[in-house]
Amino acid sequence: MIRPLCILLLIALSTASAQVTLSTVAGGVATPAGQVYDFGNVALGATANADFRLSNTGSTPVYLSYLNVGGATPSPYFSVVCSLSPDLCGGAQLQQLPILINPTGTLDFTVQFKPLLLGSPSTTMTICAADVCEGNSISVLLVGTGVPGLSVLWNNQPVGVGQTITFSSVQVGSSQTIALQLANQTRSPLSVPTIPALPAGVFTLSGSALTATSVAPGASAELDITFAPTETGLAVGTLTIGISTYGLEGTGVAPPPADFPSPSIQLNAPNAASAQQGSLTVTLASPAAASGAGTVTLAFQSAVAGVSDDPAITFADGTRSAAFTVSEGSAATQFSGNPTISFGTGTTAGTLNFNVTLGSKTGQATLTIPAALIGIDAAVAARNVACAPSVVYCTTTNVQLQVNGWDNTRSASQLTFTFFDSSGNAIAPGNITVDAGSAFNQYFGASDLAGVFGLSALFPVTGDTDLVVAARVQLTNSAGTVETAKITF
Repeated sequence: MIRPLCILLLIALSTASAQVTLSTVAGGVATPAGQVYDFGNVALGATANADFRLSNTGSTPVYLSYLNVGGATPSPYFSVVCSLSPDLCGGAQLQQLPILINPTGTLDFTVQFKPLLLGSPSTTMTICAADVCEGNSISVLLVGTGVPGLSVLWNNQPVGVGQTITFSSVQVGSSQTIALQLANQTRSPLSVPTIPALPAGVFTLSGSALTATSVAPGASAELDITFAPTETGLAVGTLTIGISTYGLEGTGVAPPPADFPSPSIQLNAPNAASAQQGSLTVTLASPAAASGAGTVTLAFQSAVAGVSDDPAITFADGTRSAAFTVSEGSAATQFSGNPTISFGTGTTAGTLNFNVTLGSKTGQATLTIPAALIGIDAAVAARNVACAPSVVYCTTTNVQLQVNGWDNTRSASQLTFTFFDSSGNAIAPGNITVDAGSAFNQYFGASDLAGVFGLSALFPVTGDTDLVVAARVQLTNSAGTVETAKITF
């Protein structure tokens, strides 16, 4: 009984401002506004908008000087939210009043109803576009009804407010989509509540519910949530539908390794000996179904007692691990764009072990470096070499032999030196034999150069050193004796 009395009172007030009329606008068509505007049934958390238009029907300008929704106490349900005129804007407040409305001019604005509770709230919108507002204002009673609204269904089962929507474990680089239905299970059309976009991340929204304004009785709008993890581990988010929130949760997992064909190593080492450069390639048993990357590692097992490693046995870059790639459809691999990678065999007898890994597949290859005679890289001779006075037998007439080489057994022991004159005859006293085993042992024990050594031998000469024109050195280790070519002075 209260509402009819209020309507009669509004009729008396609304006839006072004859120069300005109020209309509702729908689809571009203006219809005179009544004393009551009913937003109808609106789902909790959803919004309903009503566009209004003030028209100046007189021959003189007027000013909109007052527009209020809710009186002294603003309504939490109704508000002026925007205007089609740039002069009237901004949330629930109006700015830059008064606003001029020229003769035959119009001013458009929008009022919004957003129910937060079940029921039928109402409030009064009061408008004044006259010099004196008292007795010249337009008033409209705004009413609307908040209803339970759309039901959120997942696999045809209701999703309670606050419930967490959980995805299954999803591989990084893949995605899973869950389809929710916003179903109208009432007998009246329902507005679709606000569904803000999720922050940029692993959860995204799509579906007709993002663009639908209402849902007919018995129908539904689809809301798709896609989980696309970019890293492994738990990911969480929050979905907001109107005034209701729902948790989102998913776990990213690493994809399984690709099932590559078995790799094999082909060694190219013409001389299985120390102080050499070799190379290797990796090939697959069949073309790869996907692109991928693998690794070849190098390990060394020494055959020399008391020696655990040789730091010179590495790949070309000085490491013992080399990465390679394989392209989809190819059985060949590439090491930084090259089909092969080189390695050094060092200067220690033993076994080089190569291991290749590609996904879950592995392969092996070995190269055995046998014990060998002492290798000689260079041998030079010089006359009249100065020496420190403290050196035994130091004279002003000396000859010196310098031999650089390597011993992959680290067992060098006996040295034999022979000097020759211009006729090729050995100079007395003939062969000079030296037991150098202790010196070599001491040297190799402190050296970090594996089997590499440099030998310097100084000999005092009685007489004319120019008569000494050549020399030869024999070096003995556990593998036998090697002799240098004649070394000329």
